[in-house]
Amino acid sequence: MTTADLTPAAPSDLARAAAYALHSVRITLHQVPFVVFTIALPVGMYLLFAMMFGDEGGGAARAGIMVNMAAYGGLGAAMNAGARIQDDLRTGFLRQLMVAGITPRGFLAGSLASASAIVLPALIAVFLVGALTGVDLAPGRMVAGIAVLWLGLLPAILIGLVLGMFLRGSAASAGSVVAMMLLAIAGGLWMPLSMFPSWMQTIGHGLPTHWLSQAGIWALGGTGFPVTGVLVVGLWVLVLGGIVLLGMRRSQGGAGR
Repeated sequence: MTTADLTPAAPSDLARAAAYALHSVRITLHQVPFVVFTIALPVGMYLLFAMMFGDEGGGAARAGIMVNMAAYGGLGAAMNAGARIQDDLRTGFLRQLMVAGITPRGFLAGSLASASAIVLPALIAVFLVGALTGVDLAPGRMVAGIAVLWLGLLPAILIGLVLGMFLRGSAASAGSVVAMMLLAIAGGLWMPLSMFPSWMQTIGHGLPTHWLSQAGIWALGGTGFPVTGVLVVGLWVLVLGGIVLLGMRRSQGGAGR
C-alpha cells in the first residue's frame, strides 16, 4: 500500500457546494431581521389586505392576496442571497472556498440551493395563515401553489446574487432593498397592474414577479396557464445565470492573484 492510497480523496465540487449551502442556510435562519422581514411582515401584510379586500369576489380575492404576499415574502428571502455573498466576501469565506477548489458552477449551485431553502419558510407561513383565515382550498392546491411560487422565485435569487457580486458593502444591501421594492410594486404584488398607467403595465408584464403571481393563482385553480410567463421567467434565468457565472469567474481570477 502506497502513501497515495492512504491520502483521503479531495471533496468533490458537489460536496463543496452542499457544504456551502448548509453553511449559508444555518447562518441566515439565525438572523432575527431575516425572520421578521421575510416571514412576519408578509404574514402581517396578508392579514391587513385580507381584512380590507378579502371579501371581494365572494372571498376569492383572499386567495390572490395570499399568493401575492407569499411571493413578496419569498422575494425578500431570495434577494437575501446578495447580502450573504457580501458577508462571505467581507469575512474572506468566499475566497477560502475558491482557494479550496470550488468552481463557479459549484458556487452557483450552492447559492441557489441555500437561497431556495430559505425561501420556503416565507411561502409556507403565509399559505398556512391563509388556510387558517378563510382561504378554502384543497391541500393539494395549496401545495401546488407553494411549489409554483418556489420555482418561480429563481430569477429573484439570481438578481440577489448579481447584486451581491457586482456591488460592494452597503451598496449591495441597499441595491437589494430597492430592487425588491421595484419588483414587488411594478410586478403587481401589492396592487393590480390594472391600476397603473399603461406604460407601467408594459414594464410589469416584462417582470418575473408579475408572472410569479399569475402562475401562483393558476396553481390554486385559476384558468389559463401563463405560457408567456414561463418564457419571460426563462429568459431572466438564462441572462442572470450567465452574469453570475461571469462574476464568479472574475472573483476566482482575483483570488488567484
